[in-house]
Amino acid sequence: MLAGLLAAAGVAEEAPDLAFENVWIRALPASQPNTAAYLTVANRGKDAVAIVGASADVARKTEIHTTREVDGYLRMERLPGLALAPGESLELIPGGTHLMLFDLIYTPVPGDEINVCLELASGDEICAVAQVRKVDPGRSAKSQHHNH
Repeated sequence: MLAGLLAAAGVAEEAPDLAFENVWIRALPASQPNTAAYLTVANRGKDAVAIVGASADVARKTEIHTTREVDGYLRMERLPGLALAPGESLELIPGGTHLMLFDLIYTPVPGDEINVCLELASGDEICAVAQVRKVDPGRSAKSQHHNH
């Protein structure tokens, strides 16, 4: 399915119409070399959109990951991309699909604002400003247990 959407997204004539909500990056102790970013992205356009990568100003490498149960253990797994049909939304959340920010350039602290971009199969890059937080205020701290 992703391959089909990649092909369809590559021939879109208009720039993608993506909307972002609740874009945030998890604040961690300075000793941590990696962190995660979360957001909700909605495709408000008339064409399918394929997200094939991501970047963040604070990380040397950013990947799309999901968390899956394998043999009774939760494991992170890298995804090649995400597909968004017209009118569809994706929620990247702790414990689910999210962006992993590797090899941090500096340790982001609560209150920082960091540019996060999604790279599309069409070659477009759509960016939003992420707030650095300890937890997502819309969820309880218990529901945000997230091991990396």
